[in-house]
Amino acid sequence: KETGQKFSNYLTEVRIARAKELLSNSDTSKIQYVAEKVGCGNNPQYFSQLFKRCTGMTPSNYIKLISGDK
Repeated sequence: KETGQKFSNYLTEVRIARAKELLSNSDTSKIQYVAEKVGCGNNPQYFSQLFKRCTGMTPSNYIKLISGDK
């Protein structure tokens, strides 16, 4: 109620924000690890789809973007 959005949307935003933090750490390149840490269980495929829907890029592409790789 306080955010003015559905709980599921809020939860997704929080998960993606945390995932971005975890992916920013150079030692966190395992997508499965990040999926578990943000509450997607052992379903990295779902996490990747969710991440792409929210950010427009896959977690792997996000890692490349922030690390400066092309």
